[in-house]
Amino acid sequence: MISVQTIPLGLTMSRSLANRKNKLIVSGLSEGANTVPHGLPFTPSMLRLRPGAAGLWGETQPPDDTNVYITVGTGGATGGIIDCEEL
Repeated sequence: MISVQTIPLGLTMSRSLANRKNKLIVSGLSEGANTVPHGLPFTPSMLRLRPGAAGLWGETQPPDDTNVYITVGTGGATGGIIDCEEL
């Protein structure tokens, strides 16, 4: 079972626009494709994947309004952090 904790990081200013940022702490991923519900009030337009020590994460497809899609490689980390930003 995938577990997600969302931590709001506030707003930053870019090109005179406010960008929302959040951090997702994710655990319970399995090897292969994973659908991670983000629970954010926006569709992330930029992700920074920070897998645990074993690494081997990739973005399966772009996020949508409800999920982030992560593929874990063979022997890869089953937990880590995903930084999300709305640009």
